[in-house]
Amino acid sequence: PLVACLGVAGPVVGQAVTMTNLNWVIEAASLQSRFGIQRACLINDLVATAMGALHLQAADLAVLNPGEPQQGAALAVLAPGSGLGEAFLVQQNGRYLPCPSEGGHVSFAPRNSEQIQLLAFMLDRRAHVSVEQVCSGLAIPELFAFMATRLASPPWLREQLAQATDQTPVIVGAALEAKRGGRPCAIAVRTLELFVDILADEAANLALKILALGGIFVGGGLAPRLLPFLEHKRFMTVFARGAYRDMLTRIPVLIIRNPQTALLGAAAYGADLSAGTTVQTGETPARSR
Repeated sequence: PLVACLGVAGPVVGQAVTMTNLNWVIEAASLQSRFGIQRACLINDLVATAMGALHLQAADLAVLNPGEPQQGAALAVLAPGSGLGEAFLVQQNGRYLPCPSEGGHVSFAPRNSEQIQLLAFMLDRRAHVSVEQVCSGLAIPELFAFMATRLASPPWLREQLAQATDQTPVIVGAALEAKRGGRPCAIAVRTLELFVDILADEAANLALKILALGGIFVGGGLAPRLLPFLEHKRFMTVFARGAYRDMLTRIPVLIIRNPQTALLGAAAYGADLSAGTTVQTGETPARSR
């Protein structure tokens, strides 16, 4: 290939990335020389998701809130997966410019007494509690451990968790089974309800900070799996609050169902790069070598 574009989890500085939750360093210049690529480009994985969101079809999306999108207004992307990614798009010269963010690492702000207790619980374990640490796949076992101080765990679930190398799919699976009328599991259900409440609150925070009146996309690996918990009334009760409740009510909220969205966005960015039409993302460019 003449051009390569990779979406990577971490801030892109000088076309190099030290990945946030993985001890890898990736450099565009090294990729170019090692693989004989004329031009390699690194973009944040949420920039890739934001680019991909522009190319999605109706079947790739689930509408959580139809809202009233404002033409030309900013768009936001929030993606809980193994971590919590955030990005946004603003219009420039008639096309959308994707912008990176590390908003998932801002401080967690609890919204009620239960979440204040959650913050205190988390602060007993670490010096700083970010939103990612309570709103991502990595966070699910932490939320469950907090809920275990309030609710009993059934023996079958304790046994499954003790055997699991990754507790998140066990907890999510138990909650979804209970939600669909299967084996009851109040603690798993409450864990995911707490997760969704925090997600809705952070989505509103992001929408307010960039005035995402064009809409907000919720992507990542978790959101499409948790569709039974992403109920319009519960989500919007948390999302549309405060001084700008009415404005937030009018913001469309769309769940990305296509798992290839970030790959699609990286391909779109690379295609634009190859054609010489790519606009800069605001990420720090490579220094001359």
